[in-house]
Amino acid sequence: MRKLSFIILLLILTLAIQTAAAYKCTLCGKTITGQYYKFDDGSVYCQDCMNNKTRCSICGKPSNSTVLVDEKHICRKCLIGLKRCSFCNRPVAGGYYTFPELGLILCDKCSKTVPRCELCGRPDKNLIRAGDKHVCRSCFNKSPICYTCGSPIDGEFMWFDGDSTNKYCQNCVKKYPHCASCGAPAGKFSQKLADGRILCQDCYRAGYFDAQQVKVIKDNILNYLESKLDMSIKHKITYTLQGEDFIKNKSEGISGDLTGLFYRQNDKFEIYVLYGLRLKDLYQVISHEIAHAWASENCRLNLTIEEAEGFAQWVAYYTLRHFNFTAFSLTLLGGETAYSRGLKMMLNIEKEGGRDAVFKYLAR
Repeated sequence: MRKLSFIILLLILTLAIQTAAAYKCTLCGKTITGQYYKFDDGSVYCQDCMNNKTRCSICGKPSNSTVLVDEKHICRKCLIGLKRCSFCNRPVAGGYYTFPELGLILCDKCSKTVPRCELCGRPDKNLIRAGDKHVCRSCFNKSPICYTCGSPIDGEFMWFDGDSTNKYCQNCVKKYPHCASCGAPAGKFSQKLADGRILCQDCYRAGYFDAQQVKVIKDNILNYLESKLDMSIKHKITYTLQGEDFIKNKSEGISGDLTGLFYRQNDKFEIYVLYGLRLKDLYQVISHEIAHAWASENCRLNLTIEEAEGFAQWVAYYTLRHFNFTAFSLTLLGGETAYSRGLKMMLNIEKEGGRDAVFKYLAR
């Protein structure tokens, strides 16, 4: 009987110890005698700790030491698991922005202070200034750059003068006057000539304003026409550089952009060429006007506009190709004008019967 009583007493003591251990507060360590709070991870907290200690805003447990993050009290354990802002490296407990494709997290504060790429919206502290925009390295590397303002182009762009190397944004196309030579937006460093024409910086630098320099080009063209096309001119031709107003007045109402003009008064032959033209333009214009001079000596008088201008363009077409302006020669075929239609007519005649067929077709 004594042995049974001892065993019963031992069991009671064991249960008492286990019960006491199960009800010790995880935070203060005191035995819990009253109400307690148990969490999913098995931690237990007494009523006193729950009421008087600061609770973590994430897990809800009371703590002796919390850190204030985004105006929220966070326990040390939860602090370790918080996301951190990719820019300030501070833990984020409140609202934040994510850029999953970039692996970026942006806290509320940095979302207001970190600059964004003006093309893709990516936050980046190391944006590149390109023209009037600030862009990330990725957009800078993959976007075409406007030749006028230097800004990366987001969306549609244009090119001019048959040259797709230099691209122009829509803003510059609308903002600036266009160059009288290449047709591109002239930009803020454009030059206005005495006759009112505006040239972009590149075309102004490439322009010919000295008559002696142009004479060399004219002589090259004459030598080519005489040696390769057997086009020699009997009359003496006077060549002068003139402004746009002069040539328009001399042209007696001919419409369009006049870069050159052949003028004949009885036996007096004159060719006027705009000053400031580029080298390839000079080869095109001078050969075109010389062709008109040759035609006035050798061709029938009743040529249509397409026949007259087409022949002049045909001569210019081959002159450009001879002097290594092949790409520019192809631009003469573009559009639907008397010039381009006439050139195609001459090329078709040549295709059927050779170059001599062109001269025979136009002969008196």
